[in-house]
Amino acid sequence: MKKILAFIVFLLFLVLAWYSWGWYKTTVVCCEQSEILIYDCKTNKVSTNSKWPDVQKGILAKRKPNKKLLITSPVFTGENNEIGIVRAKNVANLFSEDVKSNNIVFASHPSTDCETTKSNYLHETKFKWVTRNDDIVEHFNHVIINYKFDSTEEINKEQFVSYFKELSTFLIESGDKIEITGHTDSDGTDEYNMELGLERAKEVQQHLLDNNVPQSQISVFSKGKSEPATTNTTPEGRQKNRRVIIHIIE
Repeated sequence: MKKILAFIVFLLFLVLAWYSWGWYKTTVVCCEQSEILIYDCKTNKVSTNSKWPDVQKGILAKRKPNKKLLITSPVFTGENNEIGIVRAKNVANLFSEDVKSNNIVFASHPSTDCETTKSNYLHETKFKWVTRNDDIVEHFNHVIINYKFDSTEEINKEQFVSYFKELSTFLIESGDKIEITGHTDSDGTDEYNMELGLERAKEVQQHLLDNNVPQSQISVFSKGKSEPATTNTTPEGRQKNRRVIIHIIE
């Protein structure tokens, strides 16, 4: 009889321990993690908890020379992109003592319901140190390489070479696959521009291959003049349309 009672007590202990752990995960661990950084769904104000300083230190530890901090905040159902930018700028205030305002850039990404996603890490806010200059514009999951010339001249400027080395290191370590797409302005025939776009894409590919990125991680395409980023009626517009886009497939 005593053995049966002891066994029942042991089972009750296991059940109590199981439910206690479940309560701890859902009310303590869960909430501490989800509330590190969240937005007020009505005012877009940002609040953080005691774990935020460690997260912030981790973000700052990844800083590299000549990089800007890209803050990408969510845009919830029924909102426009500008509201996401407002949220990102509110988050930037948390870095005001560590990062100069001209070294922070902003973006937004689509999400779902604001209240529901509060349980997601950092309320779906993303951080990345990116390159931003006249030649290279790095976003969260893609990069725009601008061609400032209307020719097939190679892109061999030092900052291009340096960036391709950096990107190659990332791709080798992460194993991520990428799509490289060449674009042109509207001058010339469709056939000529498709060939020129592909040539530009292959040139970027070759830089990465030279830095030991496996061929299997790279796909190249050309859109020619079919997808202009802006108008082709001005020299400035045509220059912006001459570009290569590297899209990182997570």
